[in-house]
Amino acid sequence: MIDLSHPFGNGAPLWPYFEDVKIERMHYFAKSGVLSQKVTTVMHCTTHTDAPGHVVQRAPYTHEAPLDSYYGTAVIVDIPKKKWELITAEDLENATPKIEPGDIVIIHTGWNKFWGDNEKYFCEPPEEHYYG
Repeated sequence: MIDLSHPFGNGAPLWPYFEDVKIERMHYFAKSGVLSQKVTTVMHCTTHTDAPGHVVQRAPYTHEAPLDSYYGTAVIVDIPKKKWELITAEDLENATPKIEPGDIVIIHTGWNKFWGDNEKYFCEPPEEHYYG
């Protein structure tokens, strides 16, 4: 398995109007013999999955998605893109290795090199078009 997640915590890049992640200790080992923390964050923070129910009425929520929809064998395709370039159906059809029906597809645009709290990462990334 390969972990594709970005670091989580205070200082993680967030949309400009989102509050920063807050992690507060509620119990300390020295005082309580246990460490417990309160984490406050918005749901769109670093690596996350949007449940279909987040964007489509009456669609499943995260707890309703089968666990095996979160892992499996994937094909990684390099489709380099620049500022606001569209990832098209033609890009996917011509990708190497060939994408087969049922594949989990990871599209590497090269944009990961800009990950961080900056305008380029948030305001200029390549775009995808949903074909239904």
